[in-house]
Amino acid sequence: MVIALCSFACSIEDPSVAGFDLQRIRLNGDTPFNAYFREPEPYTHADKQADLFYAMSNGDTMKISICEFESAMHTRAFFYNTDSIIERAEILSENERKRFLKRGRRLFIFSYTLPISENSSTLDSIVQFTRKFPAKDTSASMDFRSFSLKNSRADKDVSVQRDYFLGVKAPFIMLARRYRDADFTWVCARSSAPVSEGAWKDYKDKWQNNFYGQDSTALISRLSNGIVVAVYGDLDKGRMRKIFNEFKVLVN
Repeated sequence: MVIALCSFACSIEDPSVAGFDLQRIRLNGDTPFNAYFREPEPYTHADKQADLFYAMSNGDTMKISICEFESAMHTRAFFYNTDSIIERAEILSENERKRFLKRGRRLFIFSYTLPISENSSTLDSIVQFTRKFPAKDTSASMDFRSFSLKNSRADKDVSVQRDYFLGVKAPFIMLARRYRDADFTWVCARSSAPVSEGAWKDYKDKWQNNFYGQDSTALISRLSNGIVVAVYGDLDKGRMRKIFNEFKVLVN
């Protein structure tokens, strides 16, 4: 069933972009002159994408890509893992200007030709555009709050590791935060969601049989709640074990 945006704007649900009636999504009161679903841009790692095109009063064309992720955490991961992109800042990419905004589990990419002033009504309108969309959970950083900020720079030391973890292909996503003191650096990491016993065993067997596992000082375990936790770095064994035990209590 195709869903009009206005029909769920006040709903507590968070329907998929796949059900949106793209032709009824307005920017400044205008409907798009072209709109379609497409395969997501590979660099976003999104699950779904819709592209909408609007004619602007200044003669420019505004392209809006709505990229949808599994969760708000994955949307935030896009910014953590893309050093050259700062949310809302205008960047020049080849012959286009772009702005990236997030809301809940969606990333909005606004592409245009003419620059937009920071005090422009156009900038206000694209911010308002994102707020039309329901966001069941806008606190994308919630999974990161179990990390202490002591000896760590908020956001700058956070990463999201997809596909591979500790050099081995992993069927789950790990959230990692780097720490440092005067002499050492280390990383505490946890899975973004509970991991099944089967997925954990598959990963652990590969890790233990890989030279990363054989030679690594990393400590890694699956907790009773299904969350996988790990600590690794250049700490001595005693301190590594102490931090690992503290981290397990924090996450469990």
